Amino acid sequence: MLNFILLNGFVLLMGYLIGSVSFARIITKIVSPDTNLERTDAPLEGTDEKLEMNGISATSVRLKLGPKYGILVSLLDMLKMVVPVAALHYFFPDSPAYYFAAAGGVVGHNWPIYYKFQGGYGHSPIYGALFVIEWTAIPISFVGTAVFYFIFRQVQIASFLGVLLILPWFLFRGLGRFAVLYAVVFSLSYLIRILPDFRATRQIEKRKTNTQASTTNAE
Repeated sequence: MLNFILLNGFVLLMGYLIGSVSFARIITKIVSPDTNLERTDAPLEGTDEKLEMNGISATSVRLKLGPKYGILVSLLDMLKMVVPVAALHYFFPDSPAYYFAAAGGVVGHNWPIYYKFQGGYGHSPIYGALFVIEWTAIPISFVGTAVFYFIFRQVQIASFLGVLLILPWFLFRGLGRFAVLYAVVFSLSYLIRILPDFRATRQIEKRKTNTQASTTNAE
């Protein structure tokens, strides 16, 4: 039991420290040192307003520097989880250590110790770890996100439900309690990070609705 706690506690910490590396900041610093990622405004579909993003992520880089660098950051954020998770899975196949490393990586990405705990949303490291843990969950999540967006027409809701869909998929695949625990951790981490964006979007939509109603009444 002591060895189990020490090993998994260690890989959890290492996963967190690796996940805390912000490739969004690193790539931006290299490509465009004067670009500030602390505030990124994203166009909000269906309105003339913009949403101030809560996270610093590949999306921030895409909006500031273009899709080429956004994709690069996303790939690097996935890779920072693929490597340690794959290594642990290879060397300790009968241990849940790789799940702890993956969970620590998502938490580190979202709340990085190197950057005053201001990170991204966790999409890329979640999918990076899934390439090793259960790659079939990736298309399930992607398709689910698209379907939920078609239903709700809300990016934050669709994204979260697409991520949440991985949990029942893990259960269906019978991956065990540590996989389920990992899914719970990254789902909650994603929800906490995206919730401020969702609330801000709702406020913008309410203002739009009130404005349209006032214009209609005035006519």
